[in-house]
Amino acid sequence: MKSRSKFYILILVVIFLFSCSNRNSAKMDSFRIRYKKGMELIKKEKYFQAVDHFTYVVYNSPGSEIADDAQFYLAESHYFLKEYLIAIDEYQRLTRRWPASSFADDAKYKIGKSYEKLSPIYEKDQTYTVKAIDAYQSFVDEYPESELRTQAETSIKKLRYKLAKKVFDAGKLYMVLREWKAATITFQGVIENYYDTELLDNTYLEMASCYNKINDKSNMIKTLNEIDPKKITAAKDRIRYNNLIDKIK
Repeated sequence: MKSRSKFYILILVVIFLFSCSNRNSAKMDSFRIRYKKGMELIKKEKYFQAVDHFTYVVYNSPGSEIADDAQFYLAESHYFLKEYLIAIDEYQRLTRRWPASSFADDAKYKIGKSYEKLSPIYEKDQTYTVKAIDAYQSFVDEYPESELRTQAETSIKKLRYKLAKKVFDAGKLYMVLREWKAATITFQGVIENYYDTELLDNTYLEMASCYNKINDKSNMIKTLNEIDPKKITAAKDRIRYNNLIDKIK
C-alpha cells in the first residue's frame, strides 16, 4: 500500500513538473513573439508601438536570453522617437543590468549620441555638451577597439569646438567693450582648456591684438610667436597678423 502511494505521488510530481515546463515554454514563446513583433515595428519605423512590446519582454522576462536585446531596442525606440533623456535611462539600464551584453558597447556609444542630440547651439547652456563629451570619452576608454571609436572621437572634437567657441566669443565681446585685460584672461581660457581645437591660432591672434591695445609689447611678441601663420586663413585676419608682425620688426 505504501509503495502504491509513493508511486501515485511520483506520478503527480511528474505531471506537475511537466505542466510547469509547458507553462514556462508557452511563456517563453509569448516573449519571443512580442520581441519579434517589436523588431518588425522598428523596421517599419513604428517606434511608439514597438516600445510596448519591448517593455513587455524586459519586465516580464528579465532573465531570458532575449532580455538584453529587448532592452537595447527599447532604448533605440525612444531614441528614434527623439525622447533622448528616456533613451539615455534605458541605455544605462542595459549597461547596469547586462554589462556583458553584446549590446553594451553600442549602448554606451548611444548615450553619448543622445546627449549630443540634446546639445544646443553654442550660445546657450552647454550642460548637455559636457555630458556628451564625458559619455563619449568613457566609451572610448572602455572600448578602445570598437569600430565606433572614430565616430566618437570625431564627435568629441566637434563638441569641444562648440565649448571653445562659446568662450572665444565671450573674449570677443570684451574686445567690443574695450575691456582688453578681461579679454586676454578669457582667451587664456580657450588656450588652456581647448588647445586642441581649430580656434587656437585665432585665439592667439586676438590676444596679441589686445596686448597691442594696452601697449604690452612683450606679451604681444610672445603671443605672436605661438601662432602658426598657415592656420590664419581669413583674409582680414592675415592682414591683422601681418600688421602686428610689422610692429615688432
